[in-house]
Amino acid sequence: MSGWDKRPKIQRDRDRATVAELRLKGWTQQQIADYLELDQSTISRDLKALEERWKESSLRDFDAERGMQLDRLDLLEREYWSAWERSQESKETSIREQLRNAIADEQGTTAGSGRVRMSTRTEEKIGDPQFLNGIGKVISERSKLLGLYPDGHRDRSAEDNLKGYLQYLSEKQDKPDASADQ
Repeated sequence: MSGWDKRPKIQRDRDRATVAELRLKGWTQQQIADYLELDQSTISRDLKALEERWKESSLRDFDAERGMQLDRLDLLEREYWSAWERSQESKETSIREQLRNAIADEQGTTAGSGRVRMSTRTEEKIGDPQFLNGIGKVISERSKLLGLYPDGHRDRSAEDNLKGYLQYLSEKQDKPDASADQ
């Protein structure tokens, strides 16, 4: 049997790969030691080293996954903000009417003594509150991911403020604007 210090690095790495595989299959340390013809204490040290490596790897993997999720949330938040800004832009509508004495041929050109009336209407928008709601959800998810809400605790006043603002926007949007008809 060879001891811990006597194995070359390549052999130690091969042994550890076998130790990991057999341990994951449920083998005991003694069974693994007998199979590899090593001391049980060597298998114990190998398992300790493997557990440290797995722990470090899982932490790195977790951090990488958390970073990727944060990037996704950042992208989603930017999209929501962009959509919110677009939903606030004025909408201009042009209307073309052909009056009675005008005669239109098949190509849509007008002949005769008739007139064509053009009008433009600008509709002011206040923004679609669903985008602000989405932004609030993104902020909440990011806060959860970063552990800013211990034990599921949430800042109720911020949530209530957002709900109140969304209600205000919804009510304002439902009321007809008298200046839009002019």
